[in-house]
Amino acid sequence: MSGRILRATLAENDPTMLNVTNSELGGKLAIKNAGNNDIHIGYDQYDVTLATGVNYFVLDPGVTLVFDQSNGVGFLAQDQGLWFAAQGGASEIQIWVANGR
Repeated sequence: MSGRILRATLAENDPTMLNVTNSELGGKLAIKNAGNNDIHIGYDQYDVTLATGVNYFVLDPGVTLVFDQSNGVGFLAQDQGLWFAAQGGASEIQIWVANGR
């Protein structure tokens, strides 16, 4: 397998778009909240801010999510990035996109 690893420090309530795309036939996507505060995840920058956020997913501190990616399994974000914003203070996000090559 090959792929890429991303690490970013997220400022509080400051949306950041990160590339989690995987156009290969298969692989894994791992997303970890390595910080001490919640991280809101959404498909639009306005979804993850405190003032306008309604449609977001909360990644609690210390939690790692792993997604299978293949043609037989739906993609989380096959051809687009996701927006991330820390809430309650700064936090660190770690992302690993491993494809089937």
